[in-house]
Amino acid sequence: MSDRDTPARAVTAAGFAVFVLLGVVIASYGPSIPHITHRFHVSVSVAGLIVSANFLGEIIGLLSMGLTHARWRLGRRLAFGTTLFGVGLLAAAAAPSWPLLLLAVFALGIGAGGLVVLINLYYATRFGRRSPAMLSLVNTAYGTGNFIGPAVVALTSGYSIVFAVVGVGVLGCVVFLGRAEDEVVARELVPPPLSRRTLGLVLAFALLLLVYEAGVGTWEATDLLTRGSSAQFAAAATSFFWGAFTVGRVLTAPLAVRWSPQRILVPAFIISTLLLLGIRAAIAPPLLFALVGLCAAPIFPVAVSWMTRVIPNATTLTTYAILGAVIGSALVPAALGGLIGLAGASQLPLGVAACALASLGMVGVISLRLRS
Repeated sequence: MSDRDTPARAVTAAGFAVFVLLGVVIASYGPSIPHITHRFHVSVSVAGLIVSANFLGEIIGLLSMGLTHARWRLGRRLAFGTTLFGVGLLAAAAAPSWPLLLLAVFALGIGAGGLVVLINLYYATRFGRRSPAMLSLVNTAYGTGNFIGPAVVALTSGYSIVFAVVGVGVLGCVVFLGRAEDEVVARELVPPPLSRRTLGLVLAFALLLLVYEAGVGTWEATDLLTRGSSAQFAAAATSFFWGAFTVGRVLTAPLAVRWSPQRILVPAFIISTLLLLGIRAAIAPPLLFALVGLCAAPIFPVAVSWMTRVIPNATTLTTYAILGAVIGSALVPAALGGLIGLAGASQLPLGVAACALASLGMVGVISLRLRS
């Protein structure tokens, strides 16, 4: 595909806008839990089910919209996912009871899951050699939303206004994303053969994405609290981590165009491991955690663009690999929480380092398979 064959600017801009709004919503769940407990008179553990409802919806949306490319064109899937996400947000904002709120979050999660896979695939396949950079930038937009979400929840004292405003904004993007309908059909007509080599590559990419982020942002505050930091400092340090993560995606976008995936991923995992060992040795943990975020930033977009390049036209297979990232975002932090419960928070850096080494091993496996 020629680099001149670029997608419509309106579609590209709408993709960025939707990912910012998606980031706002996902980051709003945690800060909204106290408001939910007060409004619906439920316990904190029950209110936390809002995250589980979104996660289950995301898996269903990712699979259903990511695996229907042969029957349903991209623009229609994007329009459907965006509409479901927006309507679900408006329903959640107006939900008068806890069960209805949970149902609305599950529905918007389905739309969110579809958007995650469709927009990532869109940017990974529609910009030629610039696709890795564009994929990094659109995921930077998601990180920007992660910053905005908690702040606007604090300003509005709850999720209702946030969800309502975001829902209206999301629905405003439907008409633009629908224009992508005919832009990738030709690339989806000839899927790759399901050989052992291809399936092995898909599994390796899925495992790489399963553990790449490792839940550092979830458990950093817990680690710092056990080291004697105040709750306010631990929260600020976690924000610093996400800030470095977002900046890292901006900085690595131009590198993704010029450098091979291995040249970016291998140093990222090795340096992350060394930094985590430094954290375990209590060497400036807040600073080193932020540097870990900087190293983790390029991994998802670089890995996804790498996969779409070595397995062309593999929409279905790439969906399964991205599913690994979605599942990992739920399972890996939970596993690290179990490690903390068994061995103490001081072992968190070692658990994350093990995840980094596992992902590094998958990069080696992928490289060897491609050579053979």
